[in-house]
Amino acid sequence: MLDRVLPMDPALKILAVDDTRSVTLSMGFVFAKPRYEFTCADSGMDGLAKIEADSDPYDVIIVDQEMPCLTGVEFVREIRKRGISAKVIVVADVVSSEIRRAYEGMDVHVMFSKPFDVGRLRSAVDGIGA
Repeated sequence: MLDRVLPMDPALKILAVDDTRSVTLSMGFVFAKPRYEFTCADSGMDGLAKIEADSDPYDVIIVDQEMPCLTGVEFVREIRKRGISAKVIVVADVVSSEIRRAYEGMDVHVMFSKPFDVGRLRSAVDGIGA
């Protein structure tokens, strides 16, 4: 009897926007192929450029709060203005209650403090990306 071959779920498409190279490098190992399609950007402006250049939308965007040029809040505000509805996870050293409220107002409900537990981050991505 032949085993039935079940199609694989498509890879979860993730964009990580963080100016700390060691953070995006480690995320690249956590979100490896074939289960994930991982892209990183080192600034909010670079992240916006990658989003604009790719016709296939990202499922999950992981963004740092403190970055040059655009903060995480400004970056998320920009993608929401452009109609991008990807799930967003914030990773930040410190998130004030004011910034937390700003993110919640833009449909961001998952926030991690740095340093973050990679297992918890992967679980969060898998949970919201499903």
